[in-house]
Amino acid sequence: MSTHPAMNNVTDGNAASATTPSGQRESMVWLLRQFASETQGVTHAVLISRDGLRLLDSDVDKDWADELSAAFSGVASLAANITGPSHKRRAARQVIIERDDCLFFVQSAGCSAAFDTHPGAERGEVDTILAVIATRDADAGTVGFEMGRLVAKFAPYMLIPVRVGTGGEVR
Repeated sequence: MSTHPAMNNVTDGNAASATTPSGQRESMVWLLRQFASETQGVTHAVLISRDGLRLLDSDVDKDWADELSAAFSGVASLAANITGPSHKRRAARQVIIERDDCLFFVQSAGCSAAFDTHPGAERGEVDTILAVIATRDADAGTVGFEMGRLVAKFAPYMLIPVRVGTGGEVR
């Protein structure tokens, strides 16, 4: 059970104490921080808009988070525009970038009304992307799985949540 009062019912889809956009954002920030502190190897998490602006983060330096947001938006866009064997463009479930100093993970997180005043909000909603930075030795499978669980926890705050299949697989 969570120690954050607004989160006690989040797993069953009842975010009753987080009904305002600011309450929703507060609850989502809490979830990001909990994810970053409890997932082995994860150092930072940032929720960004599809257009590349930082929405929320797990206490990341704001200038760096803004830089990461723009870059990860581009990565998500590139991945979505690569045709696969079916000769169709489809959004990537997850993108992993391996570097000498860290691992980057990018995953779609759904469409939310919690950011209705965001400059890129169309019709009062923002399409979101979860970006995660992990240590080089982090278990990529575990981080990806936990990201899927985090995205599922975001569902009560999303107008159009990302579907999560069995085993935390994001679809």
